[in-house]
Amino acid sequence: MKLNPYSNAHNGVFIGLYPFLLVVVLLVVHYVSGALALDSDGSVREQRDFNSAIGMTLLSGYFWFCLQLNHKNVLSTLISMLVKTNQLSHLSQHRQKLFTKFQLHIINSLITAVFATVTYVIIENLLFSEVKWYQYVITGCAVLFWFLFFLFLIQSTSNVNYLKKYVLSQTENYIDYLNSLSSLARLSLINATLSIGAFSLFPIFWVNKNVPFLDIAMTLLFLSIIAFYLFHPVLKLHSQWLQGKNKKCEELNVLVNKEISSETLVLVQQDLERINSLSMNLFGVKDKIRFIACVLLITISWGMVLIFSPSFKGH
Repeated sequence: MKLNPYSNAHNGVFIGLYPFLLVVVLLVVHYVSGALALDSDGSVREQRDFNSAIGMTLLSGYFWFCLQLNHKNVLSTLISMLVKTNQLSHLSQHRQKLFTKFQLHIINSLITAVFATVTYVIIENLLFSEVKWYQYVITGCAVLFWFLFFLFLIQSTSNVNYLKKYVLSQTENYIDYLNSLSSLARLSLINATLSIGAFSLFPIFWVNKNVPFLDIAMTLLFLSIIAFYLFHPVLKLHSQWLQGKNKKCEELNVLVNKEISSETLVLVQQDLERINSLSMNLFGVKDKIRFIACVLLITISWGMVLIFSPSFKGH
């Protein structure tokens, strides 16, 4: 993870390099520790540890990739908005503020990750039972998983709120304001879609295991909460864009109906045409493909775990 992810735009070719290396390193660590040495007649607990090692490793890499992609998109959106407002000279200042928030989020996410892991250890009664070496390794990797997960969630909402509060508010031209608002909505949509895509990896935790109804219920509840947490800003920004566009059109229509000079009337009509021609383009082709791909992956992965799970087959 870069010391300052907002210092330079990530190269798209290498954006997944470090997450990929993290996955490889964690898999090697789990293999050396013995977590992946699963016998064909292994116990339920061993199967669960095996699934946890694989699942949390892949999800850790996934959320790190999403975090880097978020930083790249935030920086490009920031530059685009500053260009529209002729404030590109303030870029370094905004970068530093975003980095300061990032440092604070790292601390908060780490504390939350440790708390979540300790809670899991207590619930699973790992403190007072015989614990194998690889289970300590899995517990340590759980801290990393929760850390990256919470950091991605916090950054996704915080960055959008920052751009809206400190950059969008400085936009005077209404066309640029609506276009910038549209960019923020698309940024929120990308973050939300990526977060939902992670649930396609969750069935790994139930490979060769019975799938308790409580696990499915809790996962779906968790999915609903995350979906609301990240999709709600998208809907809010979309509503704000529609309200802003309609309000500006009403103001221009009032001017058209007033007694104004012909030159002013022409200018007002031109502005009205430009406003009416604006489209939010929230669901572009790439956005639709990304969303459909996430839904398909989730459907396929969850369908497979339900069909091939021992509980579903009645074994």
